[in-house]
Amino acid sequence: MSIKIIAADLDGTLMSTDHLTVTEHTKNVLLKAHDNGVKFAIATGRPLKLIENVIEQVPFADYIIYSNGACVFDRNKNEIIYSDLIDAETAEKIISHFLAEPVFFEIYIDGKSHYQDGTEKYYDSGELPSEFIAAIMSTMTPHKDLLSFAKDKPIEKITMYSISDENYPIYSKWLKDLNLSVAESLKSSIEATTSTADKGNALRGICEEFGIAPEEAMSFGDSGNDCTMLRYAGYSFAMENGSDECKAAAKYQTLSNGNDGVAVAVEKYCLKNQDI
Repeated sequence: MSIKIIAADLDGTLMSTDHLTVTEHTKNVLLKAHDNGVKFAIATGRPLKLIENVIEQVPFADYIIYSNGACVFDRNKNEIIYSDLIDAETAEKIISHFLAEPVFFEIYIDGKSHYQDGTEKYYDSGELPSEFIAAIMSTMTPHKDLLSFAKDKPIEKITMYSISDENYPIYSKWLKDLNLSVAESLKSSIEATTSTADKGNALRGICEEFGIAPEEAMSFGDSGNDCTMLRYAGYSFAMENGSDECKAAAKYQTLSNGNDGVAVAVEKYCLKNQDI
């Protein structure tokens, strides 16, 4: 059965190890697949604003699944075709709670990131490249009063960073008790969306719209927030650099993002239509 859609996570998957670039080889392979009629979707935990640089490199992308599946942007129609947001009342409760905690977090509203000014002191960039951190911060908006700004606004996602080992299970349980879906894409981070907003449901929605069977879908990921779409797609690949959770969810494995793992699998199993 031929592949009709490819969905790829960004950081740790489609992007090089600098989190900023897509290699020429990967771009060329994906473009060739797209020219052959295969739809291409980006599937990321990033907000829409932080994907502009990626789109410049892969302008043929048909869909952007962002904020971990809370929204889907159709680039051919130039509109958001799906959203599954945390309601304003729950969002206010979340923001109030974590403003009282020693943690840096951001909330996504209308495809953009917002945070409480002064909480950057709780953030540890870890091993992320400084250029990527600068790119992230340039798209984030600080607020003197984040709670007032967000009042009566539903949010796409909340992401917390640099969480201590002691607080991690406490924060995770607190969010789950609100019936939210909790996932991790970076070490010591927590990302929360509605219980039904995830990359798998977003990819399923696109496939059902066009009558594409799961067996005709190919997906790539490296982290916990990719697991739902890896379970959904018939041809799902965990990156060699992926987490154990991700590898358990995927049906197959490919090379690391630093070795063009996405391109290797697409070229072999989509363009050359080889059997696995």
